[in-house]
Amino acid sequence: MRSLRGRLTLGITLVLAIVLAGAGIVVARYVDRSERAALDDRLQRTVELSRETALAAVQRELPSRDRRLDNVLSATGTSLRLLLAGRELPAFGRPPPPGRPPPRDGFQTFEVDGERYRSYTIGLEALGGLARLEATTRLAPTERKLSALNRRLLGFGAAALLMAALGVWFTADVILRPLRRLRRATAGIASTQDLDRRVPGDVGPAELRSLAASFNEMLARLGRSAADRERALAATRRFTADAGHELRTPMTSVQANLSALARHPEMSAEQRAEMIEDALSENRRLVALLDGLQGLARGDAPPPLLDDVDLADLVAVTVATARPRHPAVEWTCQLPEEPVVVRGWEPGLRLVVDNLLTNAARHGGGRVAVTLSASASGPELVVDDDGSGVAEEDRERIFEPFVRADGATAPGSGLGLALVIQQVRGHGGRIDVGASPLGGARFRVRFARRDAG
Repeated sequence: MRSLRGRLTLGITLVLAIVLAGAGIVVARYVDRSERAALDDRLQRTVELSRETALAAVQRELPSRDRRLDNVLSATGTSLRLLLAGRELPAFGRPPPPGRPPPRDGFQTFEVDGERYRSYTIGLEALGGLARLEATTRLAPTERKLSALNRRLLGFGAAALLMAALGVWFTADVILRPLRRLRRATAGIASTQDLDRRVPGDVGPAELRSLAASFNEMLARLGRSAADRERALAATRRFTADAGHELRTPMTSVQANLSALARHPEMSAEQRAEMIEDALSENRRLVALLDGLQGLARGDAPPPLLDDVDLADLVAVTVATARPRHPAVEWTCQLPEEPVVVRGWEPGLRLVVDNLLTNAARHGGGRVAVTLSASASGPELVVDDDGSGVAEEDRERIFEPFVRADGATAPGSGLGLALVIQQVRGHGGRIDVGASPLGGARFRVRFARRDAG
């Protein structure tokens, strides 16, 4: 019974069996009570109708045999006897069972030699209670009749259960036919691994159509998830290849310089200092690459505890920190007088501002303008430079790791803007690149409002 068809048949058959058994018990008990009540009524009526006759006969003389009464009582298996002062007078009908227990008024059931009897006895008050009239009959005919009825009910119930089980079995085959079609369709999808296929959702009952619709939605989600996974794997492979390429260059340069220093101890101090400085420069580049990679990995994780951050104060501090690192740059900063509060992670927001300032200082011509404003839609940070700008075709591409705009010659790891867009998106903001009034590039960051969730 592992199949749904078998379980359905078994379940419905069991329910019908319980219902039929309960109905059979009710019917059998009702018939049993009816038959026994009819038997008691017959005994009582026999005694009541014979009361006056028995009383008159005893008062005048002992009763004589009445053939017609004998025949009627014998036909029903009943005996009628009159007891006078404990002495039994001649009985009518079927002979009473010998050795029966002493009679008592009312109904009485007793057993003699393995056979059950039912009797009804009354006292004749006119004779001072010395006379009693008793009617007795065998219970065997009634019990045989009830046993036959029980057998017929049992046979009828068994036949009904068999017919019901067969009917449910074949009906379940018809009902479950759409489900089998759905199973074949899903098996086909599983075997071919074709997530673009769909199961038929317009046939069968409403529950099955709903199941098919849910399955199709799941296939669509799996398809999108598989596509996203493939894109993520492709991006990971590309990122790994780019990272390996970017790391190989400084490591190879450092190894070459150290190897040359080891092979040529006679090298002049000026040459050695130049090679050591070159190795240190490549080492700094390598450290910057590793820091950037670590920042990207950390940015993919859920942010730590968020807090209210004043962007105006953060931008002011970051600009002040950037001035000594880039002394040749002319910095201008416009900040609102009121605090500009956003909900976010302070180190991540600081990384956004610092990397945008560093990028503008490296690729600009010597002037960088920073503007922070607050509006109904949320805070907005704008960083302008007077460099060569970013070509339109590169404005999306420069946010990918290790990607540099065509013609860019300034030093860098190629990870700064990737870290910026990662943190901006993590804070629910967006960033775009355009042309600056200064002649270079403009980076505009729009943060979500503090109460925007």
